Amino acid sequence: MKILKNILLLGIAVLSLSACQKEETMDFPDYDKNWYVVDDNPSDSVSHAIYLFYKDFGIPVFTNDTIGSQQRVDVFNKEYTHYETLTLSYSMGGMASASSSPVVDNFTYANRANVPAFLRYIRQEIMPALPKAIHIQSLFLVDQMTSFSFGSYAFKGLNTLVISNVSRLSTMDESEKKKMKGAILRSALTDYILNQDAYSSLLAKFYQISRSLSPTQDIYHMYKWSLNQYVTGADPNDWNHPTVQEVGFLDTDPQNTYYTPTSTWMDVNMYVEAALTYNQDEFTQLYGTYPYIMQKYTIIQNIINSLK
Repeated sequence: MKILKNILLLGIAVLSLSACQKEETMDFPDYDKNWYVVDDNPSDSVSHAIYLFYKDFGIPVFTNDTIGSQQRVDVFNKEYTHYETLTLSYSMGGMASASSSPVVDNFTYANRANVPAFLRYIRQEIMPALPKAIHIQSLFLVDQMTSFSFGSYAFKGLNTLVISNVSRLSTMDESEKKKMKGAILRSALTDYILNQDAYSSLLAKFYQISRSLSPTQDIYHMYKWSLNQYVTGADPNDWNHPTVQEVGFLDTDPQNTYYTPTSTWMDVNMYVEAALTYNQDEFTQLYGTYPYIMQKYTIIQNIINSLK
């Protein structure tokens, strides 16, 4: 019996040693592949333009939300195909809520033939205006897009910045190009602004300008016809029927025009986009008669100037 026991123990040891040796020599699959590296293809003008943009700025550009695939093996040793996709359902500069979710609702793929011209626009108008501190993991160029809360020009998801209207660029007038530029820069900058401790005290003052006018009820996500019920303040003295502009908001919430901006982050997004769309004289011409708007604008403008 003792001899048999020793033989069994020896067999187990040999099998264990064999398993260890196999594990040490195993070729592990490249499941950590970097999907954001762009290779050149000089024979394809679109791919070459994308490569040159990547080479100059380190930002990959995609025209499809599925950016690659890979054969893998699961824990049950079954083969399957992994598809690497861009995440369009989450924005670090916003938050999901019952009334407003930061998510791309729908989009249409861009015509690749229009991509080189659009990248020239990005080179000339967007990249010089981006502070070095701003990180963009990738660009996803589309022809049309709608997003809850953020309109139809640009949206920053978890691993990409979506920009639309690629095929319409050549037919846009200067006014629309200006609005698109402001939206793209807002998408790129707002995450950084909202998540930097250096700006937390300034943003607290920004929020308080409107909040101080409604001491008993949070003025964010307030039914606009309830402003006369909750708003109190000094100037102007007549709060019988205050508008959202009179209490410091540029407009009602983009997704629900019966309410003030749904949250502080939406308020910041709206101001950042306006400040990046209009110069100071243009902004003053639009909103100069609203003192609380001008106070909030000054704070946002100071933050943006500090980024430069």
